[in-house]
Amino acid sequence: MLREIYCEEFHQKKISLKQGLNVVLGTNTGDNSIGKSTFLLIIDFVLGGSAYANSNDILHNVKEHDIFFSFLGGNKNYYFARNNIASNIIWVCDENYNKINQIDIVEYKEWLNNYYQLQLPSLSFRDSVGRYIRVYGKKNYNEKRPLNYTAKEADKKACYALLKLFDRYTPVAQVQVQADNSADALKAYKKAQALAYIENIGKREFLKNVKEIERLELELNQLITKLDEGLLDLDSVVSEQALEIKENLSKARRLRGIVLSRLKSINENYGYAFSLSENSLAELQKYFPNINLEELEKIENFHLQISTIFKNELKEQKVKLLKDLSGYDKLIEECEEKLKALIQNPNLSKNILKRHAELLKEIERMKKENSAYEKLEVLKIQKNADEERLLSLESEQFTIISNSLNIEMARLNDYIYAGQYTAPLINFEKGNYSFFTPNDTGTGIAYKGLAVFDLAVLHLTKLPLIVHDSIILKQISDEAIEKLLEIYNATSKQIIISLDKADSYSEVSMDFLNKNKILELAPNGQELFGYSWGKKQNN
Repeated sequence: MLREIYCEEFHQKKISLKQGLNVVLGTNTGDNSIGKSTFLLIIDFVLGGSAYANSNDILHNVKEHDIFFSFLGGNKNYYFARNNIASNIIWVCDENYNKINQIDIVEYKEWLNNYYQLQLPSLSFRDSVGRYIRVYGKKNYNEKRPLNYTAKEADKKACYALLKLFDRYTPVAQVQVQADNSADALKAYKKAQALAYIENIGKREFLKNVKEIERLELELNQLITKLDEGLLDLDSVVSEQALEIKENLSKARRLRGIVLSRLKSINENYGYAFSLSENSLAELQKYFPNINLEELEKIENFHLQISTIFKNELKEQKVKLLKDLSGYDKLIEECEEKLKALIQNPNLSKNILKRHAELLKEIERMKKENSAYEKLEVLKIQKNADEERLLSLESEQFTIISNSLNIEMARLNDYIYAGQYTAPLINFEKGNYSFFTPNDTGTGIAYKGLAVFDLAVLHLTKLPLIVHDSIILKQISDEAIEKLLEIYNATSKQIIISLDKADSYSEVSMDFLNKNKILELAPNGQELFGYSWGKKQNN
């Protein structure tokens, strides 16, 4: 337990605390600005909180100072110091509060977690204890939102903190991981589709593809039926290769035909005779007696020379064309062999091969689109299933917690009101919660409900202490306060409250307050720091 707080700046330098109820008592006139809430913020401060260090009033008026404090554990005391400016450092001290060595605030909070034996999965010390230190300035004393650490905290986070405090989070956490993974997988898949890395179609396109795939596969089967059985093993890759070979084969045959045509022309021209025979000249002289045969012979000699040159050129062209022909013959033979190696029927037409390839490619494309759509639907189903499973498990765990809390709150409330008034209730639903007292919306009843809720949590969990400021307790009726003080006093764990106007309560209440008083504050020098900075000072 927290055993002692010491500060040189205090009016009462050392304040000793004990197990059970500890009371910070104000005046009978209810004077403000004497330090009741400030001292409770210091309680929060020594338990790792930051509200005290962040208070501008403290910094401006008290300036920099150390808060010394100790805890009792078994027969051993642990001594520490924390500065309001350098608040991220905790000093480990000796029994005289001499500083020995320092640790950081994170390590100190872990020490507190071990010291109070909380050590609950996924729950920090501050996330458990800090919620139940309800002091003016911390903004966690909303009587209708008892779980929320701050006004802006999401309900789900606040509910989970309670789930962890009741040590019912582990099974939920396991399912939560799976649900998060499913959600992340769906998110990543949708992002890949948005970036066009994966096909993205809707249900209408999916159904259209199903029908079109059925039609194209029917056409493909009909095409295969008309072909030799050799094509039955023809897949899309083979079909593409066969089509390419067919195109090369057609081109080679066309070029071979051109070469053969040219060879035929050369052979025809090669046998052409340019010269005239002696019989021809005799016949020519017979019809033209005066013809100059000598000139004709000169011309004929010239023709013979041209004929010789022309035949040489034709011979050269023929050799080249024969070489080309041999090349095309070889290429055709190779293409035919390749085609035979791919399919059993090398005589497939180009159009058939082309259509076969088109059908396979189109079917593959639509199947790929549909596969992507089906994968997306599977991810959606998995995500929804995991979310439903998580919600179901959460509901189960929160139902157990709410039943326990509502039963304990009913027991405490019946003790306070002798069973004459309804008890507060807490309900959970899908990451949200409600806290209320049925048929009673009065302010005093609401704050009583808040105090009863904290006591129920204190009794049912490892929570080591609660702190209630007078801003909560002064709203509650005198009759209820008396019974509430009895419950505080009978609790074995540490409870620290602040209250004033003690003489306005019953004698029983006054007795509880005075017997458990650890600090009494008043104006005119008996404030926590010896003066009230809200009050004008005399020069």
